[in-house]
Amino acid sequence: MKKILFFITALLLCGTMNAQDYHYTYDFHEYESNFPLTGEVYLNGERLASPTIEIAAFVGDQVRGREFLLEVDPVNYSGHFFMWLGISYNTTGETVTFRMYDHASDIEYTDCATTIVIDGEDHGEMWDPFNVYFTYEEPEPFGPEYPWVVQGGFENYLYLETQIQINGVPVTNTNWEVGAFCGDECRGLGGWWVSPVDNSNLMEIVVGGVTGEVINFYLYDVENEEVFRGMCNVTLDWIDGDIGDMFEPLVLNFVTERTFTKEIAAYTEGEKDHYYLIASPIGTVSPDKVTNMLTNTYDLYYFDHAATDGMEWITYKAGEGATDPGFDLEACKGYLYANSEDVTLTFKGFPYTGNGQVTLTKTGDTYWEGWNLVGNPFDDDAFIGRSFYKMNNDGTDIIASSGAIGAMEGVFVVANTNGETLTFSTEDPGKTSALVINLTRDRGVAIDRAIVRFGESDFLPKRMLNPDNTKLFIPQANVDYAVVPAEAEVGEMPLSFKADHNGTYTLSFASEEVSFSYLHLIDNMTGADVDLLSTSNYTFSARTTDYASRFCLVFATGASAGDVFAFYSNGSWIINNDGDATLQVVDVMGRILSSENISGSTSKAIHSAPGVYMLRLINGDNVKVQKIIVK
Repeated sequence: MKKILFFITALLLCGTMNAQDYHYTYDFHEYESNFPLTGEVYLNGERLASPTIEIAAFVGDQVRGREFLLEVDPVNYSGHFFMWLGISYNTTGETVTFRMYDHASDIEYTDCATTIVIDGEDHGEMWDPFNVYFTYEEPEPFGPEYPWVVQGGFENYLYLETQIQINGVPVTNTNWEVGAFCGDECRGLGGWWVSPVDNSNLMEIVVGGVTGEVINFYLYDVENEEVFRGMCNVTLDWIDGDIGDMFEPLVLNFVTERTFTKEIAAYTEGEKDHYYLIASPIGTVSPDKVTNMLTNTYDLYYFDHAATDGMEWITYKAGEGATDPGFDLEACKGYLYANSEDVTLTFKGFPYTGNGQVTLTKTGDTYWEGWNLVGNPFDDDAFIGRSFYKMNNDGTDIIASSGAIGAMEGVFVVANTNGETLTFSTEDPGKTSALVINLTRDRGVAIDRAIVRFGESDFLPKRMLNPDNTKLFIPQANVDYAVVPAEAEVGEMPLSFKADHNGTYTLSFASEEVSFSYLHLIDNMTGADVDLLSTSNYTFSARTTDYASRFCLVFATGASAGDVFAFYSNGSWIINNDGDATLQVVDVMGRILSSENISGSTSKAIHSAPGVYMLRLINGDNVKVQKIIVK
């Protein structure tokens, strides 16, 4: 009882003496019981004695207790610091691990060799402490040692006019020093001057070198007398010439380590949901350095389209009971991830500062030939100037998309040739012209998508991670596509749909930078003719046994599709026309049934089976489209 009272008193004293905010979040109200842990803390074999040290006990990713180190009564232990932890639990048998945060140095320590299994008993006391052992490896010195001495004797020099920034903020303290390096050799030091354009502080750097060398920049922190622990976002290939001027200086932005997080929702047991296509925002990193990535039950794969055994997904885990093989997450690559619990993936490091280029492969002769899983390497939206596949909202399959790719997001692209280079850029190229067709079910969450592009020859074949899922696609010449170009301003296009289970579905249509004068959806099963300029949605019932070629799109952009030029009279169609023109009869599948030249207005008997058809009248640049019904 005395030990328990002393423990409670110590906790109260600790809370009183340490007014600073906690680093770890803990809610003891969630648990039924707790047990005290009394001990000492060691780092690399040295006992810690600092009130800035916070210790936390974890079960998995749950904080079960946290406190600062407390200096005990000097009568008994003068200057001696103890760890007093109350560890909460609902059931015994759980394994407790430890983490430590030093508020003075802003460093978290997670490499701890000590664990404890909850058995409901007290652990440790002042006279026989329970010891917790941490290890920590100091990071390598950042950048070249100072002072920097310029290596001279070069015939050619590169002249740079630069603005120096730290995390995007221009430097105003001209005591900072910048060095330009090729490998380990200093090739130039910067000199400050004031721009007459805007009175900003600019730096001139003269760099000696030869063609083919790569220039890296480092910043010296004069106040702390150390090389600034931040990476420059610019590397240069050496050239003989000038870069930047007072009106448009080259910006050298030195960025410090940052923390990036991505929320992961737990997958449902027995379901293929809540999978994510992820990417690293800090360049190449080992998965065990990403907080929570390898916790609980998880899946982590990279994609190899050239696999000949049908095993395109290469797992991070070597097999049941085996250790992880340890592949890294590479810059500009994408990966498939899932976790059995809700977790926050935390990347800590320097933001990626590369050129955003990745080499695509197209080898072998497989179902996925040419498909590459790539990832946005930047900490902001990025663009690749082509259509791609991204994970849908439920994390159950991939859907066609275009435009922005989010930070830490992976996408599928298709290589046209082996060795093709793809570049991620944070510059928004602006919207392209497209008709986006989303397929939703029940909750209104997009489960698949098809895209018609205008003014661009962008094809994207239809692929699905799970072939049994519902799919929406556009067939062209016996090939299924998710993205196709519209070859003309006026046309008909089949839109196919295959349900994975009976139910109610909705097609919704969104025009991006396209002005339609005529846009209709034909349901070949029900005969419905939907004017998509009046309503953008069409809800329908479907069964798994329905034939796929159910829908057809009829569209016109920049043409007078609304003009009525055909009239039915006495068994014939009267075609109202001026001059020479071409008259085409097209069925709802987009097939041209007949095409003939006419001169002026004419009467035509269209000898076709009963059904819905489109008449297309082409008179030079003027194209008119009209639907007719033959009974």
